[in-house]
Amino acid sequence: MADEWQSYDAAADTHDRLAVPGIFTPPAKDLVASLDLPLAGTVLDVGAGSGVAARVAKESSPERTVIALDPSLQMLRAARSHGLCVVAGAVPGLPFPTGTFDGVMANFVLSHLSSYRTALDDMARVLRPGGKLAVTSWGSLRNEFRECWQSVADSFAGADVLHAAAAQGLPLEKWVEYPAHLRKAFQGADLKNITLRHKHYTTRMTIADFLAIRAHALQGRFMRQTLGQDRWEQFNHALSAEFYGKFHDPIDHVRDVHIAVGTKA
Repeated sequence: MADEWQSYDAAADTHDRLAVPGIFTPPAKDLVASLDLPLAGTVLDVGAGSGVAARVAKESSPERTVIALDPSLQMLRAARSHGLCVVAGAVPGLPFPTGTFDGVMANFVLSHLSSYRTALDDMARVLRPGGKLAVTSWGSLRNEFRECWQSVADSFAGADVLHAAAAQGLPLEKWVEYPAHLRKAFQGADLKNITLRHKHYTTRMTIADFLAIRAHALQGRFMRQTLGQDRWEQFNHALSAEFYGKFHDPIDHVRDVHIAVGTKA
């Protein structure tokens, strides 16, 4: 029970219905394109969630072998409902032989890991020589909607408490905001021909959808578990009053993303 909020099982439905179409699909398309995969190649989507990047890889070439791997069974059920081949697992500890895949991708995964070194080494291990590894990470751009949500959340749960929860659940969240760190990490995994891109994505969404997505994100899940039902409902009422009083509906939600790609020698 103590760590239940760190599981993405409860977030699977909301993530797949609301967050994937607008927030996660555009960078997933750029991530897959950056791999320049063979039409009939093999690709592993590490930390696939409900399989947004894996779906893009499969839809762009039905002959391609695509595997979606994630530790969350509910996320994998959502991925399988989209026709994907799924495997329960995590990185490090990928359950595949060395040199299995033409491409490996990790879409907003590194921030969740305690060690990027062991994770990247394992992802590089399962690549064939000449295969490519590509990752995405959120950049450092802040937007007024996330800042507003955080301000209300801090007033209910305490800024220090929420900061500690974020550090526990997303230990590398701040570290991966910097492209120089991603380049260093890829170099440490002996990847060559490293390229980095920085892009901005804008998603128009309703306030209700934004708040639902945030409620199922890591800090939202932590607050739901720790505040208690009455306090949680008060928090959501306060959020609604703040957002509908401050912003026009719908909102234009902007995030920046780093895309890093490297090749196995």
